[in-house]
Amino acid sequence: MAQHNLRRRCFVPDQPQLDQPTSVARRSLGPSPWIWMIVGCVLVAASGVVRIRQEQLFADASLSVKQSPFPLRDLPTSLGGHWEMIKEEELEAETQQIAGCSDYMYRFYANNHTGVTLKVLVAFGPATQVFPHSPDICFPAQGYQATGKTRRVNVPVKTAGATSSPEDESEVSTTVPFRAMIFTRPEAGREEYIESYFSFWHDGRWDPDANETKRKFQHRPAMFKIQVDRGISSRERDVAQSASEEFVTALVTELNQRIDDWIKNPNLQVSE
Repeated sequence: MAQHNLRRRCFVPDQPQLDQPTSVARRSLGPSPWIWMIVGCVLVAASGVVRIRQEQLFADASLSVKQSPFPLRDLPTSLGGHWEMIKEEELEAETQQIAGCSDYMYRFYANNHTGVTLKVLVAFGPATQVFPHSPDICFPAQGYQATGKTRRVNVPVKTAGATSSPEDESEVSTTVPFRAMIFTRPEAGREEYIESYFSFWHDGRWDPDANETKRKFQHRPAMFKIQVDRGISSRERDVAQSASEEFVTALVTELNQRIDDWIKNPNLQVSE
């Protein structure tokens, strides 16, 4: 009985409980999903605007190479004091299309002192189409084989406006890199040798490999190409300095002057 009374005295009745909601609110784990959805929509819209803008820029860039900024056939028929044009030819429409050029100059020049004759091509067009047509690709496609060492030649270029003879070294302001190669193939029972000098202008610089600017071909498509070929004898294969270099110096000096004028006045394009 005593134990029973002790239990009764020790019994603590239920305390009145405060009103509580039937469900406990969950702790917030971050911003509302609606915020993330809005942010996602904004990012998608922004990327769409950027993509449209890039496509427009690419389209504008493509239009910029539909014609040369200056007619290449306006290049002088006399260069370097004693190089004279002896013949000018037209490229066949199919050849021009394959070469990817929107304008070109295709001539033969002769040195009126030595009689050396050169075949000269200056082309302008989209870099993605002009660049693949280099002599080291095109000559083998015609049955030629590269022979000897490929040389990287730094051709001296005169300052803008310099018109004196190439022998005046005091006027040399810079050099332009060209690649020099020799190709050969049997021709009528004998070996035919052709020496080829070539380089490409893109994004403000000349480079026969365009290694520094290839990534910009789509954004800045304008490209000029110079290729100077001449037939040589077997004895000339190992000559340290070719007769072509003097002509290349005069040609690049003249072309650079016109490119510089175009860069300074990009809106002054001349119709063909």
